[in-house]
Parts: sequence; C-alpha cells; structure tokens
Amino acid sequence: MKRIKRYAVIGIIIAIAALGILQLVNNKKRLDNELQAMQQYSMVIPVEVVVPKKQSISQRITENGVLTSGAEVTILSETSGKVLSVNGNTGDKVYAGQILITVEKELAESQFQLAKTNLEHAEKDLARYDNLAGGEAVTQQQLEAIKLKYRDAQAQFTASKKQLENTTIRSPVSGIITSRSVEKGSFLLPSAPVFTIVEQDRMVFTVNMAEEDILALETEQKAEIFIDAFPENSFTAHIRGISTVPDLSGRYKVEMKLNNPGGMLRAGMNGRTVFTNETGNDGLVIPRKCIVGSVRDGKVFTVSGDTVISGQVKARTLNETEVLVTEGVTETDRIVLSGQINLEDGSKIRILNP
Repeated sequence: MKRIKRYAVIGIIIAIAALGILQLVNNKKRLDNELQAMQQYSMVIPVEVVVPKKQSISQRITENGVLTSGAEVTILSETSGKVLSVNGNTGDKVYAGQILITVEKELAESQFQLAKTNLEHAEKDLARYDNLAGGEAVTQQQLEAIKLKYRDAQAQFTASKKQLENTTIRSPVSGIITSRSVEKGSFLLPSAPVFTIVEQDRMVFTVNMAEEDILALETEQKAEIFIDAFPENSFTAHIRGISTVPDLSGRYKVEMKLNNPGGMLRAGMNGRTVFTNETGNDGLVIPRKCIVGSVRDGKVFTVSGDTVISGQVKARTLNETEVLVTEGVTETDRIVLSGQINLEDGSKIRILNP
C-alpha cells in the first residue's frame, strides 16, 4: 500500500513538471512571435507624403548687385594748336554739347573761308557750263572736268568746316569729369586725350547669378532695381547683356541698364534686382525638402504600394520653399516629404498622413 502511494506521488510530480515544461515552451514561442512582430514593425519606416501640385508658374528671382557708371568716355583731340581756354575740372558735372576746350582757330578759319570761296566759284562755273552744254558750246570732256572741280571744292569745303569745328571741343555726353589732361596755353596735338567723362544719365546694375536662374532670362527683359541708399524708391531696368562664360564660382554676370533721374544714383551703390517671370505654362511644384541632394541634381522617393522607389528629378528653384519639377515626377505620384534619411530603394513605409 505504501509502495502504491509512493508511485502516485512520483507520478503527480512528473505530471506537474511536464506541465511546467510545456508552459515554458509555449511562453517562449509566444515571446519569439512577439519579438519577431516587433522587429518587423521596427523595419517599417514612418513617412509623410505629398502630391505634386499643378499651378501656373510665376518665378521671382532676387539677386544682390552693385551700380556702375553707364559708360566711360575718353575725349580725344581732333585738331592741333594752342589751347585758349579749358572749362571743367575733375569732379565737375558737364552736359552733352557743353564747350570744354577752345583752340586757336585763325588758320582753320582762313582755310575754311578760302574753301567756301572756291566752292562758290565752282558752283558758278558748273552752272555756266551746264547752260553752254545745252547749246553744245562746250564738249562733254570740258563739262566733266568742271564737275570734277566742283566735287573737289565740295570736299575741301567739308574738310575745312570740320577742322574749324574741331577747334571747339564739346562734351559728347552728360556726366562727371574723372580726369583732365590739358591746361590753358599748352599745345594740343591730334589724338591727344583731353578729358575722361563718366556718363551719369544712364547707369548699369551688375549681378552674378546661378546657371538655373539665367536660363529664365533674356536680353531687354524688364527688372526692378532697389538701391539700399533709397529704400523707398524702385528703378526700372532692362537687361543689356548676359555673360556666356561663368566665373570661378560658376556664376554668370548679368548687366542691366537704367536711367539716372536727376543724377541721384552713384557708381558703387549697392542694391538688389528682382525679376518676375510669367511663363504662361502650368508646372508641377513640390516642397524643396522632398528633394534629397541639390535641386539641380537630386532625387525623390515615390510611394509604390507599401514601399518606396527612388528616382532622379530635374528641377529649378521657384522660391525659398518650393521647386518646379521639369522631369521625374507625375501629377499622381505620392512623394515622400519627411523621413527620407532612413530610406533606400524598396524600404517598407508607413504613411502618417494618408
């Protein structure tokens, strides 16, 4: 009887142990399943997405720059002789047509008067020979000789008149004298520089722009200029030239011409220019932060089921927060907006803003 009881106790103990082992095995399987589920969940990357918006494109480009003078004109003498008067010093403002220098003109004036007299005589001779030729009183050869003499007299008269005019040197433009190279009483020779004048009626605003920005510009395009010294004023300008060769930093020089009302603008003043381009076309616009890398050579992640696919895009900047995509996305694509840092081709995702 005692032996039976002992076997029963041992059987109960073995049964309890077996049940404990079975429970441990089941618990391990459950934990393994939970761990696997957690690992799978952690491999799914949460992202936010956005759909490209189609809109009419109006591009606004702003760039800082500096004013320079419209033109620097060096005035050269076209005559020779003693300088009688000099009107203007460095820094003086002059006007187009203003007399700057007078040179002795007695010889030039006498040559002009002689040429004028010769031309008058030649005109009379030509008229007389024309009348005689009508009655065949002179030969054709004689008439041609008189015509040649008349043309020579005309040329002499024109040259002497020009030489007389050259004894008075005038400013060809309105502007500021930046250098003076002649004094009263000196002897002037042809081609000698006498004044340098910087044109002030017209100015040039120069900026250096990125390649993607100059592609939207063209010569004579309108721009608005804002000068730091005159914050309440804006000045209308037009592009006069766009460089075809970049500088060492990869930027292109763009020059704009503008008027200088009242001479208020000065070379060296800083400011900014604003271009507004109404393209008249619709385009696909996405936030700048969708693009991984640079705007010119970047990529985006596009949703495909529960994964993503990366693809190259071509784009250009519209403003500080948006870009215009010209190649690489469609209207129906869902583009990853945030979470790209953990993504690669084929990554599983969970969209936070479905």
